[in-house]
Amino acid sequence: MLRANLSLERQRANAFLFAVLLCLAALTAGCVISPRRTIGGGGTPTPTPSGSPSPTPAPGAAGILYVANSNNNSILRFSNANTADKDIAPAASINGSSTQIISPQHIFIDAGNDTLYVANQGSVLAFQNASTTPGGDIAPIRKIAGAATGLNSPVDVGFDDSKDILYVADTRDVLVFANGSTANGNAPFTRDIKVGFLVTALFLDSANDRLYLADSGANAIHVFNNASTANGTVVPARTINGPSTGLNQPSGIAIDAVGKLIISNKGSSSITVYPNAASANNNASPVVTIVGSGTTLNGPGQITVNNSTSLVELFVANPGGGNIPIFSDLGAQSNDVPPSRNISGNATGFSTAAISGITLDSTR
Repeated sequence: MLRANLSLERQRANAFLFAVLLCLAALTAGCVISPRRTIGGGGTPTPTPSGSPSPTPAPGAAGILYVANSNNNSILRFSNANTADKDIAPAASINGSSTQIISPQHIFIDAGNDTLYVANQGSVLAFQNASTTPGGDIAPIRKIAGAATGLNSPVDVGFDDSKDILYVADTRDVLVFANGSTANGNAPFTRDIKVGFLVTALFLDSANDRLYLADSGANAIHVFNNASTANGTVVPARTINGPSTGLNQPSGIAIDAVGKLIISNKGSSSITVYPNAASANNNASPVVTIVGSGTTLNGPGQITVNNSTSLVELFVANPGGGNIPIFSDLGAQSNDVPPSRNISGNATGFSTAAISGITLDSTR
């Protein structure tokens, strides 16, 4: 009887021990899976991103400003354009007989290929590695000139990088060169857009395949659609003209990042801004007019806009004042507002009445 009781007690002890071991195993298993939870938070774990997320925008580039100086047949390059102010010296000057620069007019920087185009007397010049060239008496990488080119007196130039098309405003025509990035020598023009008026400025809206041309004689801006295929005598899709427009010898055209159309007016020494470049037409009134002695504007010419996301500013070639005034926040300021910055002084190399062109590389 005693032996039976002892046997029963051993069975109960073994059962208890077995139960304890099972509990320990369960607890040990729980320790293995617990690190999968987010430390310190609980709840749903943070997922691993699939693919590459959109990067945080980097601070804006310093900017490089190019200025054509017709008085001494040179192109000046200024570093740190986004902060440049007052009497600063250029980082480089392209000048000398080898450059073949003669009475330069408007200029254009193809930032993607780092190539500077110059509307030159009877030709178009292209300088490669514009952002890094030491300057001096250097030859252009290409010179488009000769009877077949049709070039006579180029005043402005634009380049469509996506389609590789070069546009040159020359008297009453816009001469178009296919394979613009390699056009050289006596290359024949591909198309001749005959507009019937003396063109004083050109702006190419390549994203919308649209060409804006300034007509100083008629105080008008003409807009042509389908620029990449237009040929022969063409009629503008729209014309901005009339007493309410404020246009007075328009001489520079730009469009900012939100689609505002910006015009410099040589006759009234003013800047006029229209809210929507895509629809501005007829006797449209500007929403902003910058004019007055405080602006320093005196016969302004070519203009260029910094369309970076961190900074939106208008740079103005101002030959009458021998300076480059820079205006910020064009949507809010009007009338006699001083420039937010003003590049001027002896060290700049500017000559009064000689600043003939300006262009900005906002990517560097």
